[in-house]
Formats: sequence, C-alpha cells, structure tokens
Amino acid sequence: MKPLYIVGAGSFGRELHSYVLRHPAHGHVWTFAGFLDDNPDALADYGRFAPVIPLSGHLPDPYGVYLCGLGRPATKARLMESLLRAGAEFIHFVHPSVLLGERVRLGRGVILCPGVILTCDISLGDFVTINLNTTIGHDVTVGEWTTVSSQCDLTGHVQVEAGVFIGSKASVIPGRRIGAGSLVAAGAVVFRDVTPGVTVAGNPAATLTASGPAHSS
Repeated sequence: MKPLYIVGAGSFGRELHSYVLRHPAHGHVWTFAGFLDDNPDALADYGRFAPVIPLSGHLPDPYGVYLCGLGRPATKARLMESLLRAGAEFIHFVHPSVLLGERVRLGRGVILCPGVILTCDISLGDFVTINLNTTIGHDVTVGEWTTVSSQCDLTGHVQVEAGVFIGSKASVIPGRRIGAGSLVAAGAVVFRDVTPGVTVAGNPAATLTASGPAHSS
C-alpha cells in the first residue's frame, strides 16, 4: 500500500481526511500517513488525531501519493507547484457517492467530495476542488486551481477559468464565463460573464466596488 499525505491540516484538510478514511481504497491501495502543514499545532484543538509533518523543506516520498487539502486557489497554486517540482505524485480523489457521467475528464489532483454530480462532457483542470452536493452540467470546463464550494450549480456550457473561487450555493446560468482569478460570493446568481479578477455577489450577481455593486454580471 502507498502512504497517502494530505497537504494542509486546516478545515478542508480535516474534512478530506474523514473521506479518505472511509474510502474503499483506504487500507487496500493506500493508507493515510499524515498531514503536511507548517503549523505543528494545527490539530491541537481536535485531539492531535494524526501526524502533522512540516511542509517547508519536505522531500516527497517516492513511494507515496498526495492530496491537496487546501481551498484558496492562490495558496493551492503556490504550494502544490513547489511540491510538483520536487517530484510529488498527486492523485485525484473521487468519493464513492459521486455521480460521474460519460466523457468526464479529471486533471491531476482533482478532489470530488460527497454528493457531487457531473453529468457529461465535462473537463476539470488540475487541482480543481468540487465540494459537497455541487452539480455540474454538460459541456462545462473548469480551469486549474479552481475551488467550487458546496451546493453550487454550474449549468450547461459554463466556462470557469483558472484560479476561481465560487462560494456555497452560487448558481451560474448556461453559457456564462467566469474570468480567471475571480471570486463568486456565496449565494450569487450569475447571469452575465464575470470579468477576470473581480468579486461578484448578489442576485443578479454584480461586481463589488468600495462603494457597493457596480454592474450586473
């Protein structure tokens, strides 16, 4: 069995750990070996239930595999790229309850949490995270490093570019494009394309400025 490491011992890392322990592959294909995190007390409030190994200076285990337990796209990109350069092997994780349709492409390090539905003809880039009970419709593309939170609805032909964060219960109507590095706030309903690098919120979603919403998205 291969030792499996989770990068990040924060909130999502702990959730991912609970899914890993109950996955049919645990104890057969791989077994949990510990978290990689530079905070040695990351689990202090939870009974220190697993090893926490320093991330800085970590030399990848040549026999091990890795999962990304981080939610923020920029943090994922920064920390995963350094581990990749050092030779770490990242696998994708698909919870047994996921409904995976036909012609779905999963990039390296993709995480699909319980209750996720992917219909057909979908492409998820490297290190995309799809959280609980999110639905992704036909012909959707999601760029690398993106995180889609729980109970979101990405409808047909939506294009999500790299490094996007989509908050819980957000919805995107068919055919919209979410620009790279943007943030879609929890509960937002996106009716128009979202400009790269902005934050949108509300129903209909509007770009946030210092004085409030600027225009619909």
